[in-house]
Amino acid sequence: MDETTGSVKQVELLISCTDLADLDDFSASDPIGVLFIKQFGQWKEWGRTEAIIDSLNPQFTKSFLLDYEPDIQQPLMFSVYDIDSKSTELKHHDFIGSTEVNLVNLVKNEDRTTTTSKSLRIPGKSEVRGYINITSEIVKQTRSKMIFHIGGSRLDKQGMFSIAKNDVFLEISRSTNSIDFHPIHRTEVYRKSQDPRWRPFEINLQKLCNNDMEKAIRFSCYHRKGNGSCDLIGHAMTTLGQMLSNSQKNFLHLNLLKPKKSGKSQQSSGLLKFFKCQLDLQHSVLDYVRGGLQTNTIVAIDFTASNGKTSYSNSLHGAYEENQYVRGLETLLVPLSYYMTEQIIHAYGFGAKLKKNKTCVNHCFPLNYKSEETSCRGIQGVLQAYESIIPKLKFSGPTLFTPVLKNAMDYVRKGTLTQETQFYHVLLIITDGVVNDFEEVIDELIDSSDLPVSVIICGVGPADFSTMDQLFSSGLALKSHKNSLKKATRDNTYFVLLRKEKYATGVNYSLTQEVMAALSQQILCYMKNKNISPNRPLLSKKDTMKTWMSNNFDETAEFRREGTQSRLGSLFNSSTAKIIQVKSSTNFSQSTGPACPTCGSCLDEESPLFTFTGSLL
Repeated sequence: MDETTGSVKQVELLISCTDLADLDDFSASDPIGVLFIKQFGQWKEWGRTEAIIDSLNPQFTKSFLLDYEPDIQQPLMFSVYDIDSKSTELKHHDFIGSTEVNLVNLVKNEDRTTTTSKSLRIPGKSEVRGYINITSEIVKQTRSKMIFHIGGSRLDKQGMFSIAKNDVFLEISRSTNSIDFHPIHRTEVYRKSQDPRWRPFEINLQKLCNNDMEKAIRFSCYHRKGNGSCDLIGHAMTTLGQMLSNSQKNFLHLNLLKPKKSGKSQQSSGLLKFFKCQLDLQHSVLDYVRGGLQTNTIVAIDFTASNGKTSYSNSLHGAYEENQYVRGLETLLVPLSYYMTEQIIHAYGFGAKLKKNKTCVNHCFPLNYKSEETSCRGIQGVLQAYESIIPKLKFSGPTLFTPVLKNAMDYVRKGTLTQETQFYHVLLIITDGVVNDFEEVIDELIDSSDLPVSVIICGVGPADFSTMDQLFSSGLALKSHKNSLKKATRDNTYFVLLRKEKYATGVNYSLTQEVMAALSQQILCYMKNKNISPNRPLLSKKDTMKTWMSNNFDETAEFRREGTQSRLGSLFNSSTAKIIQVKSSTNFSQSTGPACPTCGSCLDEESPLFTFTGSLL
C-alpha cells in the first residue's frame, strides 16, 4: 500500500531471454513470453509479450504491470514458447521452458530497479533450455504521454559492399541500471532508405522513463537483413528533460554514433531528426477544480401534458415517492454539486401555461415562481422551487428544447474563458418524451459545441427515446439535418435514460457513473482543444466537508421529505467512489468524499480536506 496515495503499489516487469533452445530446423526460434499467476491453486494466464522473429536472445518491449503487496505471497510463472503458427492457443506452439517465482522475490529493493535471472526448464527435467531475465521497478503513476515523430538523415549503409539502401527501424530503450538498457518501443521497418521517416507514435511517460525526467533513454537505429537478423547502425543517448529543453529552443536532432571499437573513437553514423517531440499532459477534472475551475449547473424540467396531471396516479410529476423528476434531480444534481463552489443552480421549466397567463404556452420560464429569478440556492432550493410551482402550472405542449437551449447558451456566452479564469457549464434537461423541434435542437447543439458547456438530457417515463440516441455522437461529429457542411467541433451532448425500476432500491449508481464519466471526458476535451491547462492549486487544508461545499451543502441533508436524507447520505458515501474505478495518482487518499470521475482522486470527508481559499470569479 502506498502511504501517500492510499492506493496499492504497482510493479512493472520487463522481460528478456538469453541462450534459448533453438527448436526450428532452418532458422532460430520465434519466442514469445507468457505470464501466469496462481489463483485458487490454478495457473491462470495473465498476459503475453509480443513475438520476436528469429531470435535466441529476445528483448521484449511489452511489459507486465502487477499490483504489489509485499505482505502477500504472489506466485508467478514465466513461460516461453516458440511460435509456429498464427494460432492464439499455446498448445499449438512449441514449449521452450518455464520458471516459477514469487513477486516479492523479484522486488528486492523498492527504491531501485532490480534484475533477476532464472533458468528455463521443462517441468520434471533438469536440462536448462535458456535463461529469462526479469527486471522489476516500482511504477510511478502518470497518465501523461510523449508524442514523437522521428526521421533519420544520411544513415550509414550496411553490408559488405554498402551498395543497397537500408531497411531500418528505430528502437527506444530506457535505462535499468548504470550500464544496461531495456527496449520499450520499436517502430515499423522503413524500407530502402537512408532518410527514413517513421510514422508518429505515442508512449506513456511511465513506459518511457517511469516518470523520471533524468532517466537515461537510448535511441538505436537498426538495419534489418533479409534473414531476419539486425545490424546496429548507431545509437544516441539523452534524457527526457534534455529533449524537452532542447525542443523548446530549436529543431531537435540527435547524432547517431557507431558502436565503439577498441583503439578507435566513436564516429557519427547519421542523424535522428525529431519533427515532433511533445509532452502531452493528461490532466484530470480534479486538477482543474483544484486550480480554480468554476462549474455552473443549469436545470430545465419538462412540464408538458404528456407527463400526466398531478392528480393521476401514473403522473410523472405526482406523489413525491413516485416522482421521477425528483429522482432524476437527486441522482444527477448531487454528483454535479461536488464541483460547484457557489452552489447556485439556474432552474427553468418549459412546456406549460402559467395560471396567471393561461392563453399562451411558455417554453422557458424561471422555476422560481415568486421571485421570477432563475437562480436557486443549492439542490434543496431547486426542489423547493419545483414543488411550489407545480400547482401554478397547466401542463401543455409541444415539447420544445430550442428556447431553453438559446436561453442557456446566451448565459454561457456572457463569460470569457481564459487561462486565468476557468469555468464550465452543465445544462441538465429532464424530459419525458420525444422532442418536437429535433432539427432545430441539433443546430443549437452544434453551435454550442464550441462553448464551455455540456448538455445532458435525462429521459424519464415509459416513452420511446430511440431518436435521442442521435444526439449522442459516440465520437462522430453531430451533423445538421439542414446543412450537411455544418457539424459539431466536439462531442458535448449525452443522453441517459432513467427508468423507474432502476431506482427501486435507491440511488441509480449506474446512471451517476455513466453521466459523470461522459461529462469529465467532455470537460477535458474542451480544455485541451482550447489549450487551457490547470492553474496552480488554490486549495489549502482548512476545514471539513461543510466548508468545501459551503453552507448549502448542509441543506441537501435537510430535505423535508422522509427518506430523502438517507438516500442522499448513501450517495455521498458510496456513489462517487463507484464513478470510475481508476487508481489515484495524486496525493489524496482513497476516501468517500468528492471524487474525480476521471482519475478517481478523492477528498476525505472524515478528515481535514482541501477547500477554496480565494475567489474564483
